[in-house]
Amino acid sequence: MLIKSFCRITNHTIILDRVRYPQLEKHMMGNQVGQDLDRIFSSLKVDFPRYQTMDDYRKLGFITAELLMRHNGYDPSVIKPDMGLFIYSRSGCLGADYNLVRVMEGLYADDQAYKGSIPNAVCADITLRHNIQGEMGIFLSDGFIYEQFFRTCFGTLETEPGLNTLLAGYLECYGGYASSLLCLLTRSPKHPPMDYDLREERFCIDMLRIY
Repeated sequence: MLIKSFCRITNHTIILDRVRYPQLEKHMMGNQVGQDLDRIFSSLKVDFPRYQTMDDYRKLGFITAELLMRHNGYDPSVIKPDMGLFIYSRSGCLGADYNLVRVMEGLYADDQAYKGSIPNAVCADITLRHNIQGEMGIFLSDGFIYEQFFRTCFGTLETEPGLNTLLAGYLECYGGYASSLLCLLTRSPKHPPMDYDLREERFCIDMLRIY
């Protein structure tokens, strides 16, 4: 299994295949995640009304996927039966759960708050936007454990012969902190196929430590 392409977003940086994008980073002030993501979304000119109902966690996942898919020339209108989606997260929809509790306690009004509290809502946003019809899932994990991540993705490709590509990675957005890493993973040409090697391991350490 190989990393074909990746997108990395933090509070201050946007990186696609190791290249930073200052034209997008200029929209990021760093201390207001939701507003920063809204400015990036507006600059991308994406027609997706559902975005307006998303919490920050879902916005981060949606924009990371949008940049990565656009960077690799994928047409969102084309159905993709051979692509799957997997996301690892530590906090998951914790922020949305907190907002829902506040709504239930009458602290403020939001008739869409319950939607974000569904754990795989971010996956639904991405699959709807890009017509991804393969395997989909979200995993809660205490940090980004790259061995577990790669072996989950490798096992999925091995057991689902109809899949050729996985959009997969790590997503964390809670308490003003934003960090995402989504990759396009493809099958290894080697026989027997490898799950991952030291290149991928060093890649994950590099991406999560430096940026």
